[in-house]
Amino acid sequence: MIEVFNETNEIHLSGIVGDGWAEDPITKDGVLKALKAFGSQAVTIRINSPGGAADEGIAIFNLLRNYAGEVTTVNDSLAASAASLIFLSGKNRLMGGGSRVMIHRAMGVLFGNVDEIRKGLAALESYDKSQVEIYSEFLDKDPAEILALMAAETWYNVDEAIASGLATARYGKDKDDRKKKKMASQFDQAKANLLQAKIAQFSKGLGQ
Repeated sequence: MIEVFNETNEIHLSGIVGDGWAEDPITKDGVLKALKAFGSQAVTIRINSPGGAADEGIAIFNLLRNYAGEVTTVNDSLAASAASLIFLSGKNRLMGGGSRVMIHRAMGVLFGNVDEIRKGLAALESYDKSQVEIYSEFLDKDPAEILALMAAETWYNVDEAIASGLATARYGKDKDDRKKKKMASQFDQAKANLLQAKIAQFSKGLGQ
């Protein structure tokens, strides 16, 4: 599903990537149509998708990378498989609390004789190379290491995605902010207690 929110310059992408998988899918043509509402203004792409067709994910990645305005992508919950490629199109790539990114090797159902199976395997390997090419822009690893991560079907939580380079920051209030506020509150309370103690001591001195 693709939803446009003009008041906040947001495009929400949810569900399957690629036509023919489900009703109201995420497609390049749909994203292109949504972008036209903003001209060249900065846009935020909010994502919650398990992925789908690699071709469509790569096409949307390149569409957003070449958009005239600044693109911020936000992972609200899940950016897996082809959706992880869409997530990477943002200059700013933000992760919501509890959200995850998943990368894996291309998948497909092969049917036919030996020659047709070999052709299918070659096609899947070609898809893998295309995805490695994109991931290598963000992961500080050589292609063989990235392919190994894909083969393992690697999942990244918020902190792991940021540390790896797939994401740039967390959005919303996080535990560090709460910790800082708690520490500041404790510090302010300690100052107040000290002040009260000094006033009490001074008052006692006046009464002597």
